[in-house]
Amino acid sequence: MKKQYILPCLLSLSLFIFFSGGCKKNSATYTPVPPLGLEEMNVPGMLMTLSAIAYIAEGSSATMIKDSITLLLADTSLATAGKWQLAWGPGISPGNANLAFVAKSTTQKEPVYAIAIRGTSVKSIQDILEDLIAFSMVQFPYGKAGDSVAKGMMEGFAALLLTRDSVTDKTLEEFLQSISGGDKITLYITGHSQGGGLAPLMAYWLITNNNLKDKFVFHTYAFAGPGIVNRSFRDNFNTTLPPDASFQRLVNPIDVIPFFWTDLPGITANMVPVPVPLAYRFFLSLAEGALHIAGLTYYHIAGADTIGRIPVADNVPGLHPSDTLGWYNYWWKMEHQHDSYLKILGVKPLKPV
Repeated sequence: MKKQYILPCLLSLSLFIFFSGGCKKNSATYTPVPPLGLEEMNVPGMLMTLSAIAYIAEGSSATMIKDSITLLLADTSLATAGKWQLAWGPGISPGNANLAFVAKSTTQKEPVYAIAIRGTSVKSIQDILEDLIAFSMVQFPYGKAGDSVAKGMMEGFAALLLTRDSVTDKTLEEFLQSISGGDKITLYITGHSQGGGLAPLMAYWLITNNNLKDKFVFHTYAFAGPGIVNRSFRDNFNTTLPPDASFQRLVNPIDVIPFFWTDLPGITANMVPVPVPLAYRFFLSLAEGALHIAGLTYYHIAGADTIGRIPVADNVPGLHPSDTLGWYNYWWKMEHQHDSYLKILGVKPLKPV
């Protein structure tokens, strides 16, 4: 790693130690949009479930991860209702740093597919570093001139494109090219947290891919992702998005992660999710200063649709608000975790919340 990145990355690592384990709307509840190519009414809940399934058995062997994903896709009690099957992957990068899989709906007359991208694996140092290397941007090679993204996230996305299915040995691109169908095929792109940040990169790669752009109708649902692109990427993405495609960014408005890296001061100013302890404020200020010195400004692809939040309780058993670090740790994790997003969306979490 170059010397100029060492201090910012150490700063980010400190932030991650604390934070480990800007919204357009602010309503208490979220009304799902009409379904696009699926019979289920709660499409966001179903896609968030696929995003949550991508986390299963993280840090385990590839075989264990694949078997676990397959079992959860068959679980009729989840929002996916046992109506999806594993079609490709999971594609897992070296060191279990990045993961994505493709699922296919088994109940539709016309084929419907979904790409689910895993969020950060806390069991992978490499994956953690991909989140933290945000003090340098690199060109996004699948966009237009001037389109740039955070260096670490670009490394993660590039690694995903190189992953292969363990049985067919096909990359994601090779698999998508092999899909047959008459009319344009519905393809969803979804992910939570880091996966929500990578989802726009995946969507942009797809809509500019000459071999795939006319084959699918793309609908992206990005949950709780950080802002990791520059203004050029944002603007060109939105002007390139085909008329039959859609992009939605869905967040809990008191979830910390969507404020990274676009509005770090907003975390403190808005007391997200509860009053921010001095130690957090110090590191957030340093990080904001480092971005300013580097001349970096990050953007989200679009304004956020607020899906609701987990109510902040007056007390938590075994935890007193006077323990400001413990209190903050508890609530930011509670507001961000994928199972909380499932609960907010009105569907069954993978584990009780």
